[in-house]
Amino acid sequence: MMRKRAETGTNAAILIAIIALLIILYIIFLPAAQREKLLEDKTSETTGSTSPENSNVLLRVFPGTLSISTGLESQKSIPDAFLVETTSAKELKKVNPFIVRNGWLDKRTHNLDFELDDPENTDNVLLTFTAKKMQGILAIKLNKNVIFESELAGSSPEPVKLDKKQLAKSNTLEFSVSSVGARFWATNEYIFENMRIIGDITDKSRQESTNIFTLTDSEFKSMEKATLRFVPYCGAVNDLGILEIFVNNRRVFSAAPVCDSLYRQSIPKSALEEGENNVVFRTSKGSYGVEQIKIELQFKEPVVKTYYFEISKDNFSRIRENKKDLELTVKFADANSRKRAKLDINGRAETIETDKAVFTKNIESKASEGNNFIRLDPLEDLEVVELRVDLV
Repeated sequence: MMRKRAETGTNAAILIAIIALLIILYIIFLPAAQREKLLEDKTSETTGSTSPENSNVLLRVFPGTLSISTGLESQKSIPDAFLVETTSAKELKKVNPFIVRNGWLDKRTHNLDFELDDPENTDNVLLTFTAKKMQGILAIKLNKNVIFESELAGSSPEPVKLDKKQLAKSNTLEFSVSSVGARFWATNEYIFENMRIIGDITDKSRQESTNIFTLTDSEFKSMEKATLRFVPYCGAVNDLGILEIFVNNRRVFSAAPVCDSLYRQSIPKSALEEGENNVVFRTSKGSYGVEQIKIELQFKEPVVKTYYFEISKDNFSRIRENKKDLELTVKFADANSRKRAKLDINGRAETIETDKAVFTKNIESKASEGNNFIRLDPLEDLEVVELRVDLV
């Protein structure tokens, strides 16, 4: 009896071993794709890992910055700039009458101080006067340099020109007359009246024009090229200087332009900044009207991001039977400001708006079995930290 039971046990063990061997051989000789699928399915069932069939997270992506710059070109209009050179004669100093003399017992000189507000832009400075009495050789020094030394031929002499190279902000004219020598009884003397210092003053304040244009965050980041467009109209064509254009203190144009011609000047992106930018038009000589000024922006071709997720037959049945909800979650970087975007799920679009950091919405009514897509198009610049679709 005992022997019979032992034989039965041995036969059962042999049968199990044969079956196991047959299973192993079956798996070995399966095509590679079917063998991998079989092993993956087995592993999922035993470990509970999140395969696409069983996972509750159907989609999880990190979009980052979404820009509203949908066009490939844009323009910034800038007001016309009028650069005008104005030079006018101006009385710099009016002097009361005075006397200079030189004798054995009486010697008198006279110092005349005067100021120039802008020596660099002051030209043709002249000293004019009349002389009521003229005796001896008159000497005039400008800042200790002799600029005149002669007898006057008449009471209304030619103006004395003051050399611009010798002029400064503070200046001194020194008047003296020559000695009488051995003629101890005589006195050399000049009596001056109606003395004035005049000069041509150039007003530079109207030879420069500054304007501001603004680049938004999305414009600056997606900008590929910037061009300054303008047309210069000239005043006196024979008396023109160099036209200079600066963007944020960086010179982008410097030339004597051809009048009435359209110019397109490239602006390096490194010269521009997010936010306010200034453009300065300047000339050293002459008058210009700079019109039709525009900053033309060219953007990189926008990349439309579309995300796909799959809903299996079983999960879709659970959704339709209200056993599962399909929930969209969008997390924003900014927790306070308004966020607006167009949400497109499988071609069914709507506008969403929130001022919270996290937006959630049930989207099962727009879902379908199998492949689905979702797109988030911003209606203003957005920073999206995360977008996900979950089975809840």
